[in-house]
Amino acid sequence: MKSRRRDRTPYILACVAFGLATLAWRRGGPSLAGEGLRLGFETLLQVTPLLLAAFLIAGLIQTLVTREFVDRWIGSGAGWRGILLACLAGGLIPGGPYVYYPIAGGLLQAGASLGVLVAFVTAKNLWSVSRLPMEFALLGPQLTIMRFLLTLPLPPLLGFLAEVLAGKFIDRIREAAG
Repeated sequence: MKSRRRDRTPYILACVAFGLATLAWRRGGPSLAGEGLRLGFETLLQVTPLLLAAFLIAGLIQTLVTREFVDRWIGSGAGWRGILLACLAGGLIPGGPYVYYPIAGGLLQAGASLGVLVAFVTAKNLWSVSRLPMEFALLGPQLTIMRFLLTLPLPPLLGFLAEVLAGKFIDRIREAAG
């Protein structure tokens, strides 16, 4: 079942791209469709180094992180320590989803608990230190500080809840992911 879903994804995305290219062709002819394809290719060239680095990091995490490290620091036996460590890592790691999802996938395959993974991804989205200067500049210090303080308890809380409510499914999740 898992491989069937994975096999269909590129075909679905190719159909969406073909549909959008057709729409662009109908609206503006070959020049509009060509412009869209050119912009897409430029984006691909810009993110390729980032993707390559992120996937290399994810693979290296899987090979370098020992079972003892996982069990002690980020496995289901790590408890709050693992969840808080994941929150800290999520808040500090730079980059967008191209960076942190491959790393989360590497941690998943290395044996991290569900709570750790949920805390890591949630902290990355809510606590991202690299985003704070832009947020301060565009939204002002009051709103930024208020937003940050209100979201502060969420990553550890969600990590804890994920572990308590669904942690027993981590092996099934790991198997389905690949």
